[in-house]
Order: sequence, then C-alpha cells, then structure tokens
Amino acid sequence: MNTIVRSVLVGAWIGGAALVSACGTDPEPVTVLCTDFRVGADLSDAEFGVGKALEPSYVAFAQAAGDLAATAAMTLREVGSSCRGLAVDLGADAKDGRLAGLVEPDLSKTWCAMAVERFALVRPKLEAAHYDVKVVLPRCAVDVDYQTTCEARCKTDASCVEASNEERCPVANREGLCPGLCTGTCQGAETAPAMCEGFCAGTCFGTCGDDDASRGTRCEQTCTGTCNAGCEARDGKGMQCDARCTGGCSAALVAAVCTADLLPPRCAGDVDCQRSCKASAAARASCSGGSFDVLVDPEARKDASLARVLGAMERHLPALFVAARGRAKLLSDDASDLVDSAGNILARTEEIGQKGAACGVLIGQTGDVASKSLKTAIDGAQKVAAVVADDPAP
Repeated sequence: MNTIVRSVLVGAWIGGAALVSACGTDPEPVTVLCTDFRVGADLSDAEFGVGKALEPSYVAFAQAAGDLAATAAMTLREVGSSCRGLAVDLGADAKDGRLAGLVEPDLSKTWCAMAVERFALVRPKLEAAHYDVKVVLPRCAVDVDYQTTCEARCKTDASCVEASNEERCPVANREGLCPGLCTGTCQGAETAPAMCEGFCAGTCFGTCGDDDASRGTRCEQTCTGTCNAGCEARDGKGMQCDARCTGGCSAALVAAVCTADLLPPRCAGDVDCQRSCKASAAARASCSGGSFDVLVDPEARKDASLARVLGAMERHLPALFVAARGRAKLLSDDASDLVDSAGNILARTEEIGQKGAACGVLIGQTGDVASKSLKTAIDGAQKVAAVVADDPAP
C-alpha cells in the first residue's frame, strides 16, 4: 500500500491509536476494532463498520487480500521447498553463508538461485545423455462462480443482466463436456484416446486420410477414429468428442471451466470492487491433472550419479513448473491490480470509520505482502524452469 494512503488512514485514527495493532491469524488480534479479517477465511458476513456504499468494495477487497495471501503463502512454501530440495539434492550446502539470517521471501529467492547454480553444474552430464523434459501442465481454472457472484454486488445498476459465465470466458479457454459438436480441440490422453475427426497432435488410431491407421500412426492428414492427444477440428467443422472439449461447442458445455480471466463484465459497476472479485477468483483457481517426465537415453539411467540427478528433478521440478507456467498466468497481474485498488478504496476516509480504518491498513499490507511473495515465488520458479527446459518463456 502506498505511503499516501497509509498517512491518510493514520490520520483517521487520531484519538484512537491505542486500539490499533496487528490483526490477522498470527498472532491473534489484540485490537477491539479489528477482529473480522482472517487470511483464507470467508469474509462475506464480516462486519467492518464501513458506510453502506463502500461496503461491497471493502468486503471484496478484504476477501481478495485474504485469498491472495493464502495462495501466496502456499505458492511460496511449495516453491521454496522445491528449490531447496533440488539445490541440496544436487550438492548445495544447506548451511551456505548466503542463507544466514534470511527470512521469507528472500530465503526462497536465494534457494531458487542456488538451485539454478547447481543445475548448471550437472547439465553437461544430462546433455550427454540427450535429456529432455516432457511437461504437461495441469489445467488451472479460475473460480468463475465466485467472481460473477461477487461482481453482482459491485453493480451500480441492479436491473442490468450480466452475460453468462460461459459467454464471458474467451472461446479458446472454455473447457467441458460437449453434448453437441466440438469445434475446438477434443483432449485425448495416452491412457484414454478420444474420438477424433481432425488433426491429431499425437497418435491416430483408425484412418489417416484414406490410409489404414488401426495400429496407430502419426497423421498429417485428417485422423478419423481416436487420438491419444489433442484432436483439433478441421476447418471449423464440429466433431463428436467423448473427452473434454476445449474451445467451441455447438451446445452449452457441461461441467464447464474457464482457464483464463473472464472478459470484463458488461454491467457497469465499481471498478475497484470488480478488480477485487477478479483477484479472488484467480487466487481460488483449482489446478488438476498434468505430468512431468525426464527423458534420457535408457542406458544412461544405469549411471548411479545421473540417476540421483534424475530423481531430484522428478521429485522437485513438478511444483516449480506449475508455479512458473500454470498459476503465474492467473495471479501476477491480479495481485498488482489489487494493490492499486487498495489505494482507491482506503482513501475514501469519510466512509471508512474507525473499525474500517483499523483493519484497512492491515488488509492493505496483507495484499502488498502477498503480491511481493507471489512475485518472488513465481520469479524463482520461472528461472529454474527456464534453465531446465532451456526456454525462457513462462
């Protein structure tokens, strides 16, 4: 939170400074004014004592700060632990002098830097074994139901009817079961090939153009049958899909999720309130599926020292790739937007009152710390992922 806003709020407390102290989950609050804010808790019924007009924005802001703080803490913990594990398993000294006296997030940042260093030392041996990494990222879907329910409280025109969740999700990011014809990609898998009538990104079973592909083959023509990877509909034509359809469907998707931010609401509303709702939805994103494999020459695995390196990679890199290339896309911008919105919401001092002011600084600081923790975790994970995959793209 910026210094100007902090000064404004401090001015609102004059005469009640004795009531102001830390309020959160650790340590337990000791102020009589701020007992409602808890990181990771449902704050929909919280009473912050602010004016009625400000209440939707304030509660949404408090909820977003709490949600982001919980997710940031989890992400930093996972990334820091994975970087430490990888660095130590690759030979780093757990008592390295660079770690002395460090606390989070600097501790995790340093561990990730050390993991990059240690991997650079073992990489020549991996390259000699023609190593590669095969990463299938988990599907991270934002909590669109929470976002749209929250945004409904931000509306300035109660009569406005918002577009549906599916309509607000970019077509390319809609996923679900398609009861009609899938005009996007039917997502098959190695263990569960899916119906295909289009371009198969993996192995096609059935026919490839006019050729027999019953035993499976790579297919540059139209695959008709099943595909063990993504099957993309040709020329916008729909196809039956017995797996998850990503993209367009001729009917409403069943069990639909959205893997990107929703398009902006069409109903006018408080922008800062809407930003907070969006930040909460991103923080509540669920990630499922995915896999991580290290590929090397079969004979190379018989080398004991290389086997230890491969084991370290397989244990510790999955969490780093999820943070670097999964959650990173959903969280970074929203965390920054939340910090910006904090200034606008908390500057409305005439509507905040003593209790709202007492909690306001803590909530703002919580969001600020969450933003910094997320940035540290994601930056560290991206640096490790880049050196491992030899690809700087997040």
